[in-house]
Amino acid sequence: MVLKRNFPILVLLVLMFSKVCFAQETIIPDLSSKYINKLIDTAKKHYPKVKTYRNRIEIAKDVIATSKAAIFNSLTVSYVYQPGEATVNPVNPSSSYFKGLQAGVFFNIGSLISQPSQVRQAKEQLLIANEEQEDYLLTLSTEVKKRYYVYVERVAELKLQINALQDSQNSYNDIKYKFEKGEESFENFNKLQSDLNNHKSSKIQAEANLFLAKADVEELLGIKLESVK
Repeated sequence: MVLKRNFPILVLLVLMFSKVCFAQETIIPDLSSKYINKLIDTAKKHYPKVKTYRNRIEIAKDVIATSKAAIFNSLTVSYVYQPGEATVNPVNPSSSYFKGLQAGVFFNIGSLISQPSQVRQAKEQLLIANEEQEDYLLTLSTEVKKRYYVYVERVAELKLQINALQDSQNSYNDIKYKFEKGEESFENFNKLQSDLNNHKSSKIQAEANLFLAKADVEELLGIKLESVK
C-alpha cells in the first residue's frame, strides 16, 4: 500500500530527473567519429615516429633479400686458361701440362648451413617490426582521440565562460546603473564588480587551456588542426 501511495511521486521524480539530464550541456554532438578518423589518418601520415617504424620494416625487408642472396657468397668459381695443346712432363711422364680452359666450383659448407637460419631470423625481424608498428599505431590512435576529446572539452568550457562572463557583465551594468542612481548599495555593487573580474580571469584561463589542448593535438597531427577537413 505504501508503494502504491508513493508511486505517483516516484514517477514525478524520475521525469524531473530526466528533464534535468537532457537539459545539461553536452559535448557529444561535437564529437564526429568521421572527423576523428581523419585526425588519426593524418597523424599516421605525418607523425615522425610512424615514419621510423616504416623505415624499420623496409630495413627488415632488405635484410631478408640480402640473406637470401648470401647463398651465392658460399660458391666460388675459379678457372685457369692456358693456350695451346697438352704436353707430357719429361721428368714425370704420369703428369702432363694441360692446355686450354680449366674451371672449378667450390662450396663453403659452413655458409650453406648457416644461410637458412639467417633468412629465418631476418623474417622474424620483419614480423617483429610489423607487430611493433601495429602496436604503436593503436597507441597513436588512442592518444589522438584522448587529446581531441580534451580539446573539445576545452572548447565547451570556453563557451560556458563566455556566456557566464556575458551574464556577469549584464548584471554589473544593471547594478552599476542602479548604484549611480542611488538605488543599490555599494556592497552589492562591489560584489558584482568582483564577480565580473573573476569571470574575466576564468575566460582568459579557459582560452589558454584551449590553446594548449589544440597544440597537443597538432603535435600528433604534424599540421594545423584547421587543415584537417
